[in-house]
Amino acid sequence: MKKWVIGAAVLLLFSAGCLLFGKLGGFNEIEMELISPLDLEIQGLYYRGTPQDEGLGKVFEKAGGIAKSLEVPLYTIYYIEPAGKLDTMEVFVGVASDVQGNAFESRKFQSDKAVLAKIIGHRFVMPGPNKVKKQIADFAKQSGESSPTVFIDKIISSDEVHVIGLLEE
Repeated sequence: MKKWVIGAAVLLLFSAGCLLFGKLGGFNEIEMELISPLDLEIQGLYYRGTPQDEGLGKVFEKAGGIAKSLEVPLYTIYYIEPAGKLDTMEVFVGVASDVQGNAFESRKFQSDKAVLAKIIGHRFVMPGPNKVKKQIADFAKQSGESSPTVFIDKIISSDEVHVIGLLEE
C-alpha cells in the first residue's frame, strides 16, 4: 500500500512539473528563419572584465535604462563568454537607436544573409546560449549556408529573445 502512495505522489509531482514547464514555455520550439539583408547599427557600451565586477552591472543598467526609456529592445553581443565567475568576458550592450552621449559607441552589422532565431518562454526554461547557437549553425548548414560568426541577442522582453546569427558570404 505504501509503495502505491509513494508512486502516485511521484507521478503527481512529475505531472505537475511537466505542466508548469509547459506553461512557462519549456516545450516551445525555437523558430528559425533566414533573413536578408541585415543592416543593423547599435549604439551602446563595451565591457571587458569579469562577470562579478560591478562595471558589468553599470553597463547593463545604463544601456537597459536607455532601452526602457525609448521602449526599444536591448541588444547584447558577447565577443567572449565567461565559463565561470572569474573568467574574462567581453560584451557590447546597446540599442538600435540614436543615443546622445560621449560614452556610447556605435557598432554596425551588415550581412546579405542572417539566421533569426525566435525564443519565447520564461527565462527559467529558455534554452542556454550554446544550445541556441548550435541550432542556428545547424539551420544555416541545412539551408546551404556557412556557420554564423557573430551572434547578436535582441532582448524583446523577459519572455522573448531573438538571436541573430550573421552569415559570412
